[in-house]
Amino acid sequence: MKVAVVGFGMMGRQIAQVFAQQGHEVAVTDENKQALTAGIDEISNGPYGVKSAIAKGKMTANEGAKTLEAIRATSKIDDACKDADLVIEAVFEDLHLKREILSRLDSIVPQKALIASNTSTLGISKIASKLGKKERVLGMHFFNPAQVTKLVEIVKGEHTSLSTVQDAAKIVQMIGKTPIIARDEPGFVANRLGLTLYIEASRLFEEGVATIQDIDLAMKLGYNHPMGPFETADLVGLDTRLRNLEALFQQTGDEKWIPPKSLREMVNQGYIGDPTRRPGSKGGYYTYTGPNTQTHPPP
Repeated sequence: MKVAVVGFGMMGRQIAQVFAQQGHEVAVTDENKQALTAGIDEISNGPYGVKSAIAKGKMTANEGAKTLEAIRATSKIDDACKDADLVIEAVFEDLHLKREILSRLDSIVPQKALIASNTSTLGISKIASKLGKKERVLGMHFFNPAQVTKLVEIVKGEHTSLSTVQDAAKIVQMIGKTPIIARDEPGFVANRLGLTLYIEASRLFEEGVATIQDIDLAMKLGYNHPMGPFETADLVGLDTRLRNLEALFQQTGDEKWIPPKSLREMVNQGYIGDPTRRPGSKGGYYTYTGPNTQTHPPP
């Protein structure tokens, strides 16, 4: 199968690696040539990259070499997508930008190709509103880090055909992931649940009910979550969390999705998450609150 990934930021890189590791030809494209170079380097040398997987015994050196050989980078979107069987848009969570990208894809990709958006919160029907072949468009939401996270959320838009959903589910299973099907509602399933937990955890923190450490421990030890809500936010990126919540609030008008004050303050000050995952970040929650246990965010 030939796969094209449009947008070679954090999620685009992870998605490209997942398909390449399974032996598929992957063309990646981004208008920013520096992003292409940095992305290939991360797939090779990043914390979930090929060299790390080889060192952990999760793939052989030969498999790693084949993975890197399977990925072709180009700054020309038509070159990447013109013969693809599946095109995955993975640009920033911005409705106008995603609409623009998908409108361009409409005239480039083969008639039978699936067009998927990796959006985590925006409505698929809204993103695809200007396309001609809406029945072939759907959401295919991978979770960070895509190399190890098993879940892929398949989102059926208003005009998405049943065969498209079925084809997408088969693809997800073929790459070793587990699909769930969601109707096209803001936040879908996983983010509606995950962000609800994060909002409530932030409220507990801001009200001084418990420290971030103890809130995270409550979910890990009490509910067997592999990571607490603040650890998860640091991994995903606090700027990403902020954009997700802003998008949900804009789409629904529901005040429960208004981003926490502490989150906005951290992002404004340059604390956008784990520096090993978010280059240029000053750190995440555990850095921001300092080495000592605190029940309130610092002023």
